[in-house]
Amino acid sequence: VQGRALMAPDPGPIYGRVALIGLGLIAGSMALAMRRRGLAGEITGHARSAETRRIAAEIGLVDRVCDTAAAAVEGADLVVLCVPVGAMEAVAREIAPALKPGATVSDVGSVKRA
Repeated sequence: VQGRALMAPDPGPIYGRVALIGLGLIAGSMALAMRRRGLAGEITGHARSAETRRIAAEIGLVDRVCDTAAAAVEGADLVVLCVPVGAMEAVAREIAPALKPGATVSDVGSVKRA
């Protein structure tokens, strides 16, 4: 097919559940990209602010908005911390007991000032 790349059949989602902790611009971009590519069966999320959680739920940013970070990561295969670097330790301590064995945890820590 001229001008069109041959693609393998869609294998389905890579991750059954992805948890995004922090629901700002980076997490929103990640959620959109994951949905477009079908990379996650479910995307959960948590934000510290009740107002941010309300807006995220209202616009359908993620499939399920959770009141705590620990609840958001339960059963997640991939957890992405999308919070300021200074908040990483506290968030990591909160979610550690709730992490699924074998879950991958990564971050896109934001630094607002140099």
